[in-house]
Amino acid sequence: MRFIYATLAAALVHTAASSAVSAVLETRVTPASLDCEEYGKYIGIHDGTGAEYSAGCADLTDACLKLNGTSIWSHAQCVAAATCQGTLGVIILNQCQNHNVAHAASIPNLSGTVYASIVGSVAAAAGDPITQQNYIDFVFGQMSAANVTQWPSYDYVVSNWWNPITSWTATGNSIPYSNFDDWLHYSETDTDTK
Repeated sequence: MRFIYATLAAALVHTAASSAVSAVLETRVTPASLDCEEYGKYIGIHDGTGAEYSAGCADLTDACLKLNGTSIWSHAQCVAAATCQGTLGVIILNQCQNHNVAHAASIPNLSGTVYASIVGSVAAAAGDPITQQNYIDFVFGQMSAANVTQWPSYDYVVSNWWNPITSWTATGNSIPYSNFDDWLHYSETDTDTK
């Protein structure tokens, strides 16, 4: 009889442990899938905050996702999308379709080629920072490449996309390479991402 009780007790402990493991796995898996659904609903809305929807940003984000790369800051359309969609949203959306995309802090640095496409190759070689006009030209250029048909206004781009970046970097009216690269990696880091 002792053997039966011991076996029954062991089975109950195993069942309880299995339930606990299942609950832990469920909490690890479920938020990621919910993030994919949630962030997918907010494509074109800066930081998923309920701000005004931008069709141009949505098209730009979709163009980034079509690239399906892992080093997303080496793709100009992904960098531009991060400025309008938000870095965390772009990272999570890329991770949803490609599990090899690292979490924010581990993504390779901003490509020098992409930086040169923002400030110009001569300015990049000289170490010049990104100006507001550089940024506007870059974003609109990437929107053109993504075949955007509904363009945001210049004022909208400045107040909703450029100003939050300059506020985070705290470098005044222009942004040096290292500060912009830091913004891509750390402005919205989420340790649970990936």
